[in-house]
Amino acid sequence: MPETAVSREPDPNTVFLIKLQQKCLPNATAKLATNSCPKYFDGWACWEETLPNTTAFAACPYYVVGFDPTRKAFKECLPDGTWYRHPETGRQWANYTGCVDVDDLEFRELINSMYIVGYSVSLAALLTSLLIFFTFKTLRCTRIAIHVHLFLSLALNNFAWIIWYKFVVQDLSVVKQNGIYCRCLHVLLQFFMVANYMWMFCEGLHLHMALVVVFVNDVYAMRWFYAIGWGLPAVLTGLYVSWRSYSRDTEQCWMHESHSQWVLAVPVFASILTSLLFLMNVMRVLLTKLHRNSANPAPIGVRKAVRAALILVPLFGIHYILIPYRPTHKTTVEAVYQILSAILVSTQVSR
Repeated sequence: MPETAVSREPDPNTVFLIKLQQKCLPNATAKLATNSCPKYFDGWACWEETLPNTTAFAACPYYVVGFDPTRKAFKECLPDGTWYRHPETGRQWANYTGCVDVDDLEFRELINSMYIVGYSVSLAALLTSLLIFFTFKTLRCTRIAIHVHLFLSLALNNFAWIIWYKFVVQDLSVVKQNGIYCRCLHVLLQFFMVANYMWMFCEGLHLHMALVVVFVNDVYAMRWFYAIGWGLPAVLTGLYVSWRSYSRDTEQCWMHESHSQWVLAVPVFASILTSLLFLMNVMRVLLTKLHRNSANPAPIGVRKAVRAALILVPLFGIHYILIPYRPTHKTTVEAVYQILSAILVSTQVSR
């Protein structure tokens, strides 16, 4: 039987470069001057026809990871009307070293290191807390169970972020290849992030139920907490993956912002807002019970729980409130913002 030819889809990167070349060289044979360096596409930038003994400039390619598209690369047109060739390779050569802002690159590396150190410290604190919870049998109740799942989601989130900053962000080859490994890691980060806020919501919900509802079936309540804390993030993350997979924002390990992230951002914001409403109502009930004329003062344990919630709710939500605000790139305000974000986000648990 004759062999059937297997049709292969062209590589997207190759198709992209071919389109750029066709856009750069619609008519490659036409020259404005007989002795000028011809128009040329080197795979990164389109170099216009240039007069002899002249330096040509081109915008740095936006699609190359690590390059700043606002900066310029340059290429020399020799007196004989030919492009400069590198002495070692003998090939036409352009200088793209100026496309990398070294100072900004060093600052980004510093920020990444701060995240790694902060997440490592928080991870150590979380693992210590989880060890205490699992060791002492007296710490077995619904409230502690919610703490355990919250700390577990935070620990997994911190561990995933350490891997992300260490082996993805700091390795441009991984970002450029956009492999399944780094995309799956990105998805896990989104899942753990949503799970963090959902378990924080469960903390507020449980505290609200303890004061307002009073009589609660703990077994039945924990089933709902499991569904909210782990089930809902899984559903939302699945919707996010489905939306983003069919969008244009699928390059560079999905590390850039996308409209599909609204699927995650809206529920997270709603959970924070609802937790704050729970807290306001809890404070109202508590102040009523603590009134000097009240016959039913609140138990000391409940008051301690409320004080804990007053600390936890803003602490675990403050960095998400700051994230939507983005200062102008490469400004003093942006540098301060990046440093404060690295400190607040990565060390929130160890505080």
